Amino acid sequence: MTGMRASVLYGQTFRTENRPVPEPGPGEVLVKVRSCGICGSDLHVFKHQKHTIETARSLGADVTELERAYNQGVVLGHEFVGEVCAFGPGTERSLAVGDRVVSMPFVLKQGAPVLIGSNPETTGAYAEYMTLTEAMLLKVPATVPTEAAAFVEPLGIAVHSVNKAALPDGAAAVIVGAGPIGLAITAVLKARGVRTIIASDLSPKRRELAARMGAGYVVNGAEQSPITVAAEKAPGAPLVIFENTGAPGMLGRLVLEAPQNARIVVTGIASGNESFLPMVAIAKELSMVFVIYYSPEEFADALRLIEQGLFDWKALHTGTVGLDGIAGAFSELADPEKHAKILIDPWSDGSLN
Repeated sequence: MTGMRASVLYGQTFRTENRPVPEPGPGEVLVKVRSCGICGSDLHVFKHQKHTIETARSLGADVTELERAYNQGVVLGHEFVGEVCAFGPGTERSLAVGDRVVSMPFVLKQGAPVLIGSNPETTGAYAEYMTLTEAMLLKVPATVPTEAAAFVEPLGIAVHSVNKAALPDGAAAVIVGAGPIGLAITAVLKARGVRTIIASDLSPKRRELAARMGAGYVVNGAEQSPITVAAEKAPGAPLVIFENTGAPGMLGRLVLEAPQNARIVVTGIASGNESFLPMVAIAKELSMVFVIYYSPEEFADALRLIEQGLFDWKALHTGTVGLDGIAGAFSELADPEKHAKILIDPWSDGSLN
């Protein structure tokens, strides 16, 4: 095993290249990538990477690594499931060759976590093979399909978001934006026993999926406010609003519409500056929480939800591509009526199926 194929992002261009198979270092394991999801943050990097670099530079941040990834190319992919192939030195080998595993999207380098797919050295899962830190691996139960395991990472974000929301007893939940994260949050809320869930999206297909995930009420956000619906369906109930769009002006709009003592949980990544009226938020005593990633325990909880059949991953899995089909998949994902979540199988051909 000397070579592998990988899809490398240079600026806004994907190129499938032949690269050496990475050697697992101390404490690392080589895995064969079995499946990988295309994440909204991957799409964000693809569209806004250069703007992000300039914004960070303007704030005085060191952008050396960001520029290096942009110019030298980076292998994305952090929603993955892999198969153990080989062990590096100093590993405990508590897993066996052939075991399927998932991991939080970090590797430990000199004791510090490094985000997978963030620089030319930490190869992500848009490749046939990758190295992972043994101590961060979770074995995938035999009853969990490989494609289902690729949903653990985004579901982990949903588990974390709901935990950070700290829903009061009897709370109603509003989901603004029913993309993959909003849909996963809906499923977690349903599994936690939240009785009133209102989901809002402009896409009819996403509204249909939100209902399937557990939303009791779905609305077209262009025609009706989900916050108004929440007041009608659960009058007087504490309200938690999950903002998953990152759409320009959405945060300010929610501050204006939110009722007294509401909590806003922000998962959506805005591409630019956002603003809201602090006096309005103060007068209403609103709470605002911004979330990213998850704890190891929350990541493991996501795997358990899938194992217990509490997350309808099949409804979200709308297509699979090989490495040569990634550019086309990114284009297809711009239309929410076509796809919810496209998975990458590095060992398949490039066509979308």
